[in-house]
Formats: sequence, C-alpha cells, structure tokens
Amino acid sequence: MFFCNFVQSNKKAMKKRFVIQHIWFNNHDADVTVEGLIKEDLLSYESKLIFRMSRLNAVISAWQKQSQLDASEFLCRYELGFITEYEINFPNSVHYELDMEEILGQESDLVKRIVA
Repeated sequence: MFFCNFVQSNKKAMKKRFVIQHIWFNNHDADVTVEGLIKEDLLSYESKLIFRMSRLNAVISAWQKQSQLDASEFLCRYELGFITEYEINFPNSVHYELDMEEILGQESDLVKRIVA
C-alpha cells in the first residue's frame, strides 16, 4: 500500500514573496499601503499590505539593497491642503521580490491588514 503525505511541515513551508508595485503614505496617517503581487510557488495574486509607518524605512532599505536603485527616483509628492500624499510607483522593469519576513519584520502585529 502506498501513502502520500500532502501536509507540509513548517520547516518545508514555502516562503511567500512580495513584488512591490506601489507604496502610498501621507504626513497625517500612521499607516502605509503597499500594493503588489504575492507569490508562493506557482500561485501569484495581487494584494495590498497595510502596516505602520515605522516599518517603511526597513522595507525601502530592503528593496534598495536588492535592486541597487534609489527609491526616491520613483517618488511623487502631492500637496492636498494640509495633507501631503506620497506615492512610490515602481515601473515593471524594476519589480523585485522581497520575502514577506523582510516586509513584515519580526513583529506580526505591525501589519494592519492583508487584502487579497
């Protein structure tokens, strides 16, 4: 008799990768919205992550380290009265995959929502 175990252990679990396409934030909100593609093995889907502003520098640093580019080259600023909106829009030619651990960090409570 032949048995197959289709349940993966935590050690063999596939890592989720996130391809950042857009980042939005403003000067009056403590949250950052990141839009992109989540990739896990052959599965790929669009999603948004919303996390605290305190995590933004680590995410930008990880992206710049991998891409060898300066994220400020893609930064747009919009003045809307008392609110200043910022958007980083990465073109398709500079999409790089980051591990979800690089984005979320050690503390999972930093993430407000994952929308798929």
